[in-house]
Order: sequence, then structure tokens, then C-alpha cells
Amino acid sequence: MMSFEAFTSFEQPLEHKQAPRINRVHIGLVQLSTDHSLEMDWAKLLGTQAGVFSSRVYYSSEMTPEALDQIATGIGEASDLIATGLPMDVMAFGCTSASIIIGEEKVASLLTQNRGDIPATNPWTAAKASFKHLNAKKIAVFSPYPTSVNYPLYQQLTDADFDVVTLGSLGIERDTDITLVSKESMFAALELMLKDSDAELVFMSCTNLRVLDYIEEIEAKFGIPVVCSNSAMFWHAMHLTGKAAICPGYGKLLNNQSA
Repeated sequence: MMSFEAFTSFEQPLEHKQAPRINRVHIGLVQLSTDHSLEMDWAKLLGTQAGVFSSRVYYSSEMTPEALDQIATGIGEASDLIATGLPMDVMAFGCTSASIIIGEEKVASLLTQNRGDIPATNPWTAAKASFKHLNAKKIAVFSPYPTSVNYPLYQQLTDADFDVVTLGSLGIERDTDITLVSKESMFAALELMLKDSDAELVFMSCTNLRVLDYIEEIEAKFGIPVVCSNSAMFWHAMHLTGKAAICPGYGKLLNNQSA
């Protein structure tokens, strides 16, 4: 075995040129430690139009305003851990209920504090933007949350000049249980909620709710657009970079060719 000094003569120096960043939208994503669905859904949507670079922030899984507000203490640090040295085009925070409780502006500030002057989104901001994009004012809300979270959701939608015509609640108290809600339960709930309703759109709230694959089936059955947290946030992340999210098979919002 040669010595280090001999190895320095043996080693052959090489030159290289640096290639540009891969030509697709770069999304920095902070998601919850308890989320079991968001990554699976976005894997279906990304294609070659975007890449996602993520980290996670601790969450106790308790669906209370106090526990959701506590998530804010870790968002900035989690953002800093995303792909050191790689510029992002947009930042995203993967929790609808926490965005409602913490506040959209605070979430955006924490996401981008060390990321430069780039836009930020979350499922709550994205959902409301998508309702406007689809020209829907009368909203039916399917919520897995307990009442203490549903009330601020209702208040903020009303304050944003939307008409919540019906709000159905599963009252689930732990985030990790939301991902277990069955397709059959969702369809039965929507059947009950939308009967005799004049809703113009259904919002299926929560990034942990496994509903993305059923959106087109729900739209066909009930005849109105369906937006879920994960479809809305991907659409909005792309929209904020001036791009259209093109994801055929996942509902009217993601089939729309305009940004």
C-alpha cells in the first residue's frame, strides 16, 4: 500500500464543468411528522413538471388548536434543512388545519425566512385561491377535524366571502387516523351532505386524507368540482411560479391548462 505522499502523485487531477439546475419547478416542502398521504399523492402529480424537496416538522398528532399552533415553532428550522445550496422556486407547508390556526402570513414568513424572495403556499391559502380560480362561491366542506378546528375554518372561509352551504365533520382527534378514512365513508358522507345542496364545489380538507385518486369519480357522481388539500397546494405552488399544473385524471382543477 502506497503512502499518502505517494498517493498524491498517483491521483490524477480532473477538470469538470458545472451543469445548470434541472429544468423543472423546484418546490421546497415542509410536511408534518404524522403525514402519511401527501408524499404519495404528490408522487402521482409531479411528473417531469416539478421536483419536490422535503423535510418534516414534529407534530403530536392531536387535533386541537393548541397542538396545531405549536407546530409553528419548528417550521423555520425544517425549511432550513431542505436541500442545502439548492435554490427553490416556491415553498410549501403541508398542513391545512395548522395553516388555519397559525395564520397564513406567519406560515409563509417562517417558510421563506432563509430562502430569499420566493413565494410560499399552504393548503388553506391554496384551497381558497382554487375556489376563486374555479369561480365557486358556495362551498361544501368535508372535514375530518373536530369542532374546535372546524369553527375557525368556517370563520375564515366566511371572512373571505365564501358561502359555506354545508360542513360535514368526522370529528377525528388524531391526525394519523385521518389517513385511514375509507373511500366508502367519504362517498356516503358526501351523499348525505350534498343532498338538496346548491354547492358549487366540494372541498375535501386535510393533506392526510386519501382522496386524490377518487376526485374524478366524485366529480362525475355529483356533477361539481372537487378540490382536496393536496391537489390545491400542488396547483397553487405551480401557479405561483407562473406555470400550469397539468395532471390529467385528478379532477377539474388539475386538468385546467391555465396557470
